[in-house]
Amino acid sequence: MFRHLSLSFITQVVDYLSVAVEEGQGHGIKNTISLSKTLQHPMLISGESEKRGDQRVEKVLQNLAIDIHWIHDKVTFPHWSDIRQNIHVHSFYWIQEGQGIFRTDEDHPVSPGMLFYLRPGLPMEMSCGSGEPLRITMILLSLYTLSPSADNQGRVEPVDVLPLQFMLKPEGEPGKQLGHLFHRIAADWVPGSTGSQLMTQSLLYQLMNELLQAQANVNLGRGQGYELFLRIKDDLEHRYNEPLLMHELAVRYGISSSYLRSLVQRYLHKSPKSYLSEIRYEHAKKLLLYTRLTLKEIAAACGYSDEFHFSKSFKQLNGQPPSAMRTKGSIRSES
Repeated sequence: MFRHLSLSFITQVVDYLSVAVEEGQGHGIKNTISLSKTLQHPMLISGESEKRGDQRVEKVLQNLAIDIHWIHDKVTFPHWSDIRQNIHVHSFYWIQEGQGIFRTDEDHPVSPGMLFYLRPGLPMEMSCGSGEPLRITMILLSLYTLSPSADNQGRVEPVDVLPLQFMLKPEGEPGKQLGHLFHRIAADWVPGSTGSQLMTQSLLYQLMNELLQAQANVNLGRGQGYELFLRIKDDLEHRYNEPLLMHELAVRYGISSSYLRSLVQRYLHKSPKSYLSEIRYEHAKKLLLYTRLTLKEIAAACGYSDEFHFSKSFKQLNGQPPSAMRTKGSIRSES
């Protein structure tokens, strides 16, 4: 029966077991079973499709444009009820105080520290009882994704829905940080003020990042290796211009090369080598388009061993050699 399993599936299972065993550290079978429930086996089976989905999401979020409609600190009263009025926008409701019910196709009990993301088109009824009226920070936005180009002729398209759950309740420090961020956004926003608009937009980008991190924490169930993964990821992102070798990175953190690969694969759905290649590629693209550096100089600046390996790696990711991209870009260099 096992001969029909793909190599990709087997590799993912081996990576998954490697993480479970190395993170178990004496917790035994019980811990491994708990971890398997968190990761959910269907995700292993559909890893490639999830990876493609994650890449599409990343593209949208990297080029996200925010249009603020309204930010409001809503204070209700006993026996308050209402419906969602502005249904055609993206809405975020942060519950500051009180108890109540939000009703979509089912009832959702509401309490402080909860976040609701309402996608465009979602109807909702809201109510609270006599005891603890709700206080809600409401943020109403239109969201767009930009398709930038070097010739400044990019496209703008509306975002239909964000990859966020309808309801989220981050615990501990993440919850405190989100509450503080919502408070700052509501306190600082001044309609019609250009300065306030820009500052609030910057806070909203920070909010988007915090929400996606909180969402990811819920989805994956961060294990003991997550903090280590973040340190490894930071190394890859900021030391891309060095001749990094994965086994040397593993030695630096006192782990095996296979465990390092498994950690990165688990959280990024790609190998550390692939992630490093993508980071180098993105930096090389900018240097090709916006500087007059030679290919040899760009190779050295981005951590490639030589011009040949730079061109080969670049073509694998872009489909064309770096010289061709520079020719097509044909914009004025600035250095």
